[in-house]
Amino acid sequence: MSQTAFTVATWNILATAYIRPEFYPRTAPEWLDPAWRVPALVARGVALDVDVLCLQEVEPNVFGALETALVGYAGSYSQKAKRPDGCATFARRGRFQQTGVARIPLPFGHVAHLLRLEHDGRHLTIVNTHLKWDPPGTARDHQWGYRQISRVAEALRAESPAPSAAIVCGDFNVLPDSDVVELLVTDGYDYAHRNTAGVRTCNSNGEAKLIDYLFYSESLRAEPRLPVPIDGQTPLPSPDQPSDHLPLVAQFDWR
Repeated sequence: MSQTAFTVATWNILATAYIRPEFYPRTAPEWLDPAWRVPALVARGVALDVDVLCLQEVEPNVFGALETALVGYAGSYSQKAKRPDGCATFARRGRFQQTGVARIPLPFGHVAHLLRLEHDGRHLTIVNTHLKWDPPGTARDHQWGYRQISRVAEALRAESPAPSAAIVCGDFNVLPDSDVVELLVTDGYDYAHRNTAGVRTCNSNGEAKLIDYLFYSESLRAEPRLPVPIDGQTPLPSPDQPSDHLPLVAQFDWR
């Protein structure tokens, strides 16, 4: 890895408040118990050993546990409106200087967490968000997720001074052929795992799919790392995977 390269992970860690055992028929009850799952989430976050860790569905007590365990990181958190969870971002102090943080309110009470960092003399903006799921076939103008990512894109365009680069990541709840992805691509972003066949991050409703993304602007290049393979019947959460999503990781460097 070059001296200017850095690693980023995005991961929906599954809020305890949203767990319904009937949603996870292949998962034994003990792997849904927060007494086991929260320490396992924290341990997995530490073990990822990335320079920037972006998490969704983070409850305040879990954020506190992560802050304690992630020694050498600066953490920040934005909670959704009237919801028990939010987005948390941790940046390694030795690699980055934090220059600003903002909470971007999104439609439907969701939130985007914007972090401004200085990295090797360049200004890097990280946006971490969790978009609302829309039923397949919903018209673009009626998609909550599209409205939400439009607000994120507007906020990035309004950044002043403009950052040297930007990364937009999170659980987008859409497939790669969606209007949400198209909007970011039109704005000049690519996603790290676009050319990596077979990458899946979730298997809700018995269907393995890619719905988590690491988008990056043109001044960066990305080297994706492969998550473990899953199919529609892979138990999630499990003893090896404490969430119903897999973490998605890539290494970035400046062009």
